[in-house]
Amino acid sequence: MIQDHLELGGTSPQGEKIAFTNFYMTSNDVPCIPVMGEFHSSRFPRQYWKQELQKIRAGGVQIVATYLLWIHIEEEEGVFTWSGERDVRRFVELCQSLGLQVMIRIGPFAHGECRNGGLPDWLYGRPFAVRSNDERYLSFVLRYYAEIARQVEGLLFDDGGPIIGIQIENEYMHAGAPWEVTYKQGTEWVPAGSEGVEHMERLKQLALAVGLHAPIYSCTGWVGSPVPEHGFLPMQGGYAFTPWNPDPDFVQEPTHEFLFRDRHRQPLALADVTYDATRYPYASCELGGGIQITYHHRPIVPAECVQAMAITSLGSGANLLGYYMYHGGSNPIGKHAYLNEFTVPRISYDFQAPIREYGQLNESYHRLRILHLFLQDFGALLAPMEVILPENSTQVQPEDTTTLRYAARSKDGSGFLFLNNYQDHVTMQDHEGVRLRLQSKGEILSFPRMHETLTVCKDVSAILPFNLLLNDGILLKFATAQLITRLSTGDQFSYVFFVPEGMEAEFVLDRATYQAIEVTGGVLREEGEQGSVIVGPGLQSCIHITSLHGKSVQVFLLSQEQAHTCWKAPFAGQERLILSDALVVPQDDELSLSWRERETISLAFYPPLGERIVTSRGNLTEAREGYFTRYELTVPAYQLALHVEQLHAQVVSIKLPVALDAVDDAFLSIDYVGDMGHAYLDGQLVSDHFSNGLPWEIGLKRFIHPDSDRQLIIHFSPLQKGASALRYFPTGMAFRPAEDEADQVEIRSITTRPEYSSTLKLL
Repeated sequence: MIQDHLELGGTSPQGEKIAFTNFYMTSNDVPCIPVMGEFHSSRFPRQYWKQELQKIRAGGVQIVATYLLWIHIEEEEGVFTWSGERDVRRFVELCQSLGLQVMIRIGPFAHGECRNGGLPDWLYGRPFAVRSNDERYLSFVLRYYAEIARQVEGLLFDDGGPIIGIQIENEYMHAGAPWEVTYKQGTEWVPAGSEGVEHMERLKQLALAVGLHAPIYSCTGWVGSPVPEHGFLPMQGGYAFTPWNPDPDFVQEPTHEFLFRDRHRQPLALADVTYDATRYPYASCELGGGIQITYHHRPIVPAECVQAMAITSLGSGANLLGYYMYHGGSNPIGKHAYLNEFTVPRISYDFQAPIREYGQLNESYHRLRILHLFLQDFGALLAPMEVILPENSTQVQPEDTTTLRYAARSKDGSGFLFLNNYQDHVTMQDHEGVRLRLQSKGEILSFPRMHETLTVCKDVSAILPFNLLLNDGILLKFATAQLITRLSTGDQFSYVFFVPEGMEAEFVLDRATYQAIEVTGGVLREEGEQGSVIVGPGLQSCIHITSLHGKSVQVFLLSQEQAHTCWKAPFAGQERLILSDALVVPQDDELSLSWRERETISLAFYPPLGERIVTSRGNLTEAREGYFTRYELTVPAYQLALHVEQLHAQVVSIKLPVALDAVDDAFLSIDYVGDMGHAYLDGQLVSDHFSNGLPWEIGLKRFIHPDSDRQLIIHFSPLQKGASALRYFPTGMAFRPAEDEADQVEIRSITTRPEYSSTLKLL
């Protein structure tokens, strides 16, 4: 391991330190695996920024990455707009108030499915090449950077602010973008650039010249991208679905994103990078949290895909997880044009992200959150661990459904085994009769023990610990369960695991490291040097371990479904485990809750609450369930009566309410078969949708005006027979032509789904 060689890092006025080795980042001299999520302030209404940032933080994200899209800020030459959704200063200040760090991605080229890749229209037709070292181009970049510097003055890490990173350019010498100003889109392209390291270093010099200082300067390390030897951290990406191919008949092959490899030494699966990868930690800035669909290609990204990509990346040596996008949004409308790239919706930038266009929580949000809890508590342990691959790892191909995919990360005999049985564009099969053998520091671990084999179900990915040292010297030899988090309650430590779908949980401990074990909801067998526990998941199950020094350690086991409802938050004077389908956000001495559709939700607390709690809305009932306190919260049901009028076979009018009483939001859900949907308010396009078999959702709160009745006019475009998009529709929704063979639209239903909220506090 080497350190202090990258000319990165720094110390804030408060004494906070960031540094790098060639394997990982350190925070205050402690190894860490940060989690970064992309959220673009200019693509979301500013009045809801704080609420959305709270969701991001509650999801376990520590760093908010955000593009500053040049065309959003200087659409007209020399006219800079830093108000409204472009108020980057206010956005960063809100991040700071919530304890979130920030990475600003300042371009000048950004891409992000933005018009011209984020470059303003007025740069087209100039007597110089963009993305070059031509001083005439760089003079405009310098002016733009200077404006950014003025906006973030005092908010940089060196000033005690939250901005720890600055990305320079994006995808340089790898990709361009269509110039949207030309007569026919897609015929002329913003160049990818060709001046290598010199251009990247020149851009950084400009940033430094205007005062944009940060401990981290990053660049994308894609195929062909230049990375200067010093002063830059190359970051990687990966997407399971690649709908940007312009060929409407393109059929995607399975990707290599779900095969384990040592990414510290081999960042790219199918190509070499332009730099010595062993000098840098493997960090990602664009791990696909979803995908932005295009007109011809409309894939649906399952939650299992997003989870498996993150787990495969970690098992392959990643030491910084950065998701693109983590939070979707909506493109603003420019003064002179729409600001989208022509292949994607004009407004919607939903991205099927963990948090979607209108703030809806996707299933992937919950799957990633429990992974992020693990990294918060055990990232310091995992970060220094090296990747160990099976001998046949290089022979496994994406289409292979018979070979179990696995890798380990280990240091000093302790580590984690990573399993993945998900692959995009391939139907996987269950792996039954699996028995794992690990040779670790002079010993061979074979597991499971009491059950002779285990099953790794299709689409399941998991992380299993081995030789994990628990509190007070208790050694867990292995577990066929995944670790989520730990918490301390006085002198007692509790570890929380869940059992991945299809597996049975076994915990094997070294008998020389504990005095006694008691099991509730399971079976203990002690033979020789080991104690083995088979335990079922649930709130009534627990393994009680007494250490050699008399300390008490508990192990809880959740089902996978329960794990996806798991939160850890301070409440009533200490940190607690909370199981709930609601979004749980701690605020001072309260818990803010929000959830959709059902008027009743459940919450389970550990440690149990000894004091009475009250709710700001609805009624609470309390009951003890095993080791937890269970609450049922019921609020009055909300019904929004929709006034829908069919104006034409392909046009409907929906009357919006003047207020949403007693709910935070209501989501319009439109189930239709067609090509596209476009929603207009007062003649302006406010939402659009490329149909792919999923309902079109529109959050209504941003469009409601208390002083006027408003009508949402929705136009549906018919799906033509033989359209390339047809292959993305589930069979039951496939296009059915009318008897006269004319194209048609089928509107199946238009409904609303309320979003409820309440606050819990001590009486």
